[in-house]
Amino acid sequence: MTTAFSSVSSDRERVKSYYNSINNNTNHHKSRKTIPLHVVFPWGLAYKTWWGFTVVAAAFTIFFETFEVAFSSGGLAKSGSLIVEIILLTIFILDIIINFNLAYYDENNKIVFNRQCIFKHYIRKMFWVDLIGVIPFYLICLQATGTLGEVSQFTQNLGLLQLLKLVRIYRVADFFSILQYNRKISLISLTLIRNFSAALVWTHVWACIMFFIARESSFGQDTWLGYEASEMSSFENYITALYWSVVTFTTVGYGDFSPSTSIEQIFGMIYMLLNVVLMVRRCW
Repeated sequence: MTTAFSSVSSDRERVKSYYNSINNNTNHHKSRKTIPLHVVFPWGLAYKTWWGFTVVAAAFTIFFETFEVAFSSGGLAKSGSLIVEIILLTIFILDIIINFNLAYYDENNKIVFNRQCIFKHYIRKMFWVDLIGVIPFYLICLQATGTLGEVSQFTQNLGLLQLLKLVRIYRVADFFSILQYNRKISLISLTLIRNFSAALVWTHVWACIMFFIARESSFGQDTWLGYEASEMSSFENYITALYWSVVTFTTVGYGDFSPSTSIEQIFGMIYMLLNVVLMVRRCW
């Protein structure tokens, strides 16, 4: 642990030196009058605020889309779900437009604000990932099949297409990578926050997976939730599923809920084995 923190501390010193050279370069280019109009610079407060906003939207996407796939009635039948989808879509379409106008640093730490270079740089880097994240595959398929607003097993399963939007989460990983080199934040605090966030996402995702599996079996008596699930609200079902996921993740295992069908037992074993791998990796 001490070695890891020492390594990061030395990395912070190198990054500080790196940013000092960038700031010198930045001040030089701020005085130039050849900068094209409407080019966005990464050091600007407005862009930093916007980027932080997209990180929050990406984190929300993780929870919202997985919850919708597992617990929604399908077909975007609820107007609230459709409104949230449109808002998220608008945010990330705007972000793509901004990225096509965002200056960047090349391998020599020189700021590049030529529009043609910016375009090629973004196309070669994250454009295609961002594009996948904004194409409304689920909505397109619902429209194409005439099932928009319809509640059925077909529209519920078609909702798996929403998981393609999870490509947006790379922003959250970038966010924690940047904070790692922020001297104003304690490494211990950052590590605790990052690990807690990862555990929260991990248990949430597996809660959704296990509920989805039970729902595919129509909440039969032989499923881990049983018939009672159909009588509970989505929120109650989610809390129950999350409870099972957290209890399993922490290896407490009270036994009040346990996988019953073969498919549930298979995914339950996968979950437990992955938990062991994650724990070993953290301790290594």
